[in-house]
Amino acid sequence: MKKRWLFRLSLAVIMAFLASCVAPTAAPTQPPAATPIPAATDTQPAAAGVTKITFWSHDFPPREQLDRKYMEKFKQDNPGVDIEYVLGPGDDVQYLTKLTTAMTGGQGPDCFNLLNFSAGKLLEQNALAPLDLNAIGYANLDDVKKVYVEGTLDGLTKDGKLYALPSEVSNYSMFVNKKMFTDAGLDVDKDMPKTWEDMIPLAHKLNKVENGKLIFRMFDFTYGQADDATSPVLSLAGMAYQLGGTVLNDAGTESLVNTDPWIKSLQYEQDFVLKEKLGDPALTVAFNGFADGSVGMFLSGSWYGPYLKDQKSPVVDQYVVKPMPRWKDAKNNTGSFLYAYGEFVNASSSPQKQLLCMKLIKELASHPDDYLENAGILQPTNALVQSDTFKNIPFLNVFVEDMKGTPTWPTNAKSFEIADALTRAIQRAVMDKNPVKDSLDKAKQEIDALLAKP
Repeated sequence: MKKRWLFRLSLAVIMAFLASCVAPTAAPTQPPAATPIPAATDTQPAAAGVTKITFWSHDFPPREQLDRKYMEKFKQDNPGVDIEYVLGPGDDVQYLTKLTTAMTGGQGPDCFNLLNFSAGKLLEQNALAPLDLNAIGYANLDDVKKVYVEGTLDGLTKDGKLYALPSEVSNYSMFVNKKMFTDAGLDVDKDMPKTWEDMIPLAHKLNKVENGKLIFRMFDFTYGQADDATSPVLSLAGMAYQLGGTVLNDAGTESLVNTDPWIKSLQYEQDFVLKEKLGDPALTVAFNGFADGSVGMFLSGSWYGPYLKDQKSPVVDQYVVKPMPRWKDAKNNTGSFLYAYGEFVNASSSPQKQLLCMKLIKELASHPDDYLENAGILQPTNALVQSDTFKNIPFLNVFVEDMKGTPTWPTNAKSFEIADALTRAIQRAVMDKNPVKDSLDKAKQEIDALLAKP
């Protein structure tokens, strides 16, 4: 997987932060090596009179401990049921490859945890069973939506059916070095730009140039470089959505990435670099520049704060988090696109095992405070957002406010490829200085060609 899509970094590094401010136990700074997923022939048969279900998930020790805890509870509450819990690689592409290979061969698990980017391919193949909402205690989809923060189920829903409950949801908000403001005689709360338009005059004031070279950037975007761990596409899509733009049409059959909202958003990025001379993709990527103090603001996930602490960054005690800027004429008061992990059910499993999986998924989704406090995983229920556990984690409320009403990246069979096509469009416009409309027209052609392929 390209480094810019290292979503699982969030799980690895957030534990350091939670350990210091919420949980008393220490946490690893990096996931262990991946554990191979065994074939079905390697598993032990269920004992007589016992129904065994298999559950696959990523290899992340803090989550594993909690999963096993609540799986044991589930077995106690459901005598005669056994659960085989198998950990797979942390890399989402490798994990998807193993999962789809196993399912194609009839050896897939009964239920599993998966990134919504990856679930699109399985949804297209009708390999996932929609959740029986009555079986897990809900009257209808609207009842489920009332439990979760607005918009956070979107990436797990298709054609009005819910296919998973979220095991983790994340997005990007603005990390701000408040020292940059105080050094300039400004107040970070009072003077922080709230709109994209207001970012430009302040950047002209706060950027530093020596001998014609930009040595300090108030803010910079990410551009999809190999040494960056944040996605340039989630932010650009969020900017376009604020103006009413979407990635695909309602039917998911055509891309809309060359429409006016996208053009205005990418034109802003290009002008920020080429016309205003305020950013520069040739310099240290913002992901690292913020950490070393050469960038004052950039967009990243809630996991980035723990990363700064783990890296002993000099700015670790100097940052705050603010909402992603909005356009002055925004139609949607929203942030960057979300990405989500969910717990799905194999449509090829027997009806009995599907039902047990759904009930197990409901059990695993019923303890969001425990998963947040002891594994750093945000399962965004409205009740959790009101809890002391949530409120004790600095700035987490900012991310959740930016989540409200914001779409999740499309759960499509070509999700990764669509994102890559848009990354290339960004790079053509900013690095190769191509006209924005031409760059997005080409992205549309590439994406439409992907959508047309079986």
